[in-house]
Amino acid sequence: MNTVTFKIEGMHCDGCAKNIQSLLECKAGVQKAVASFDQAEARILYDSSAVSEDQLVATIENSGYHVASRNHA
Repeated sequence: MNTVTFKIEGMHCDGCAKNIQSLLECKAGVQKAVASFDQAEARILYDSSAVSEDQLVATIENSGYHVASRNHA
């Protein structure tokens, strides 16, 4: 399992964070996702053999948000 934290731009409220979290948790290969409006980030635990980091970024950005940076744990 891999962990990545994305800094996300474009969230306006806790509802945005919940939306991002739900979208990520529905993705095959994602074991856990936690998105925070206050910290403007999403932390994701995922199986890299099932889903790529770029696919996770695309999931977020296709929803109207922007991934500003990535940080690997």
